[in-house]
Amino acid sequence: MFEAFVQGLFSYAHPTTFGFLLLGTCIGIVIGILPAVGGMVAMALLLPMVFGMERVAGISMLLAISGVSSTGGSITAILMNIPGSGPSVATMIDGFPMTKKGETGRAFGALLASATSGGVLGVCVALVMIPIVRPVILSFGSPEMFFLIVMGISFLAVLSRDSAIKGLISGLMGIFIALVGYQHSTGADRFAFSSTFLLDGLELVPVVLGLFAGVELLLLAVSGQPILPKELVRAGKDLRRQILQGAKDVYVHRWLWFRSCVLGYIIGLIPGIGGDTAVFVAYGQAKQTSRHPEKFGTGIVEGVIAPESASNAKEGGALLTTLALGIPGSASMALIIGALMLHGVIPGPEMLRNELELTFTLLWGLALANILGGILCYLIAGYLNLTYLVSVAPRFLVPVILSLVFVGAYVYNNNIADVFVTLAFILLGLLMKKFGYNRPALLLGFILGGYFEDYFWLSVQSKGAFFFLSPVCLLIIAITLSLYAVEPIKYLLARRRRVSP
Repeated sequence: MFEAFVQGLFSYAHPTTFGFLLLGTCIGIVIGILPAVGGMVAMALLLPMVFGMERVAGISMLLAISGVSSTGGSITAILMNIPGSGPSVATMIDGFPMTKKGETGRAFGALLASATSGGVLGVCVALVMIPIVRPVILSFGSPEMFFLIVMGISFLAVLSRDSAIKGLISGLMGIFIALVGYQHSTGADRFAFSSTFLLDGLELVPVVLGLFAGVELLLLAVSGQPILPKELVRAGKDLRRQILQGAKDVYVHRWLWFRSCVLGYIIGLIPGIGGDTAVFVAYGQAKQTSRHPEKFGTGIVEGVIAPESASNAKEGGALLTTLALGIPGSASMALIIGALMLHGVIPGPEMLRNELELTFTLLWGLALANILGGILCYLIAGYLNLTYLVSVAPRFLVPVILSLVFVGAYVYNNNIADVFVTLAFILLGLLMKKFGYNRPALLLGFILGGYFEDYFWLSVQSKGAFFFLSPVCLLIIAITLSLYAVEPIKYLLARRRRVSP
């Protein structure tokens, strides 16, 4: 095993293999920055090319795109309140307010340090877990997955800074929207109104584009003012100094970083949950365990560290699940399986015996992609100085990005109906903004609503009404309850200290 471990690392000493890994990293960052184009689109377009390439080089290129695209997406989330991918929505909650306060560089530094180190830690844990991964993954059935989803949904109120009730209403609205379409267990047609398009439900990308990108761009156009005045835009060494401050913040909050990485890795390890769940759970636990939860949503660096750590750490878990069981740990990993099969490699338990060197090589590739992505993003943010984008006049900025929004909505499924979905969610987002409802909470409800229903039905049908009576389910329930008990306990202890002489 040690020989395969070392050979896996030295595979990237070959210039061609390393070059394609670097190319994939560059593509992932650039594609991530473009609103809602996303790594999945780039991977799908490049998949046919992999067939004619050397297998390690081709698969590494796709893996790099998958591993770093969410980091690129967080750059636009911080700069313009426009998430480049689903996981970037959680980063946006505090990242954009930091930009409004003139702390863009600090937010970038926290993003790069937490995402890069989180991605590397996720791979390190995956390397250690190779001998024991199978029993761990197989211990999670439908009931355990259901309660992980419940944990995610339980943070709906946490995402709303101003009103917990409005946060819950927003989240429940998202769950309701997620239920549109064909119900798999009963065969019922819900709110599809005889439309074949709605029978399949609504896709995530048009919803995210309308709810966030479209709303922010229209509001920016109406205001006529840039996102940030030029005098607050950091330049040169001053910006790079802020980036280093943000990186130091990750060390100061190292236990938050570590907890978020572990959460992200565990959720990434479990097939069918998705990276969007990991980042919201990480953000929720960060707020619940903070000494100042009321500051979340106002532009606090912990609100960037937690989701970004989880976002990249989950990739190590998702890749290990994909290679060890042949079950895609995420949507992008399904394309990695396709690339492996093009080269005659069948992911699964046999791969850990027959293709152990390739397993280690791909895990090392993911770690290197995260490091290269961090360096590339630092060069983009610190030297090309993307912060100047936020001082561009809306009459120049809005038409360009809004065009990309509608193009992104269309090319995701090559369906014009998705453009109308984007327009509908722009209107909904404007109404929510006007009346103080929480858009990230709605998105979380939308993402988790379908999973919630599916795993509930599977759990009841397979285990009966008492499906929750398993050690793993009870442990997840206890963790969820303990997160909500932290703040009341701290309050009672503080009150007791004030009362006691």
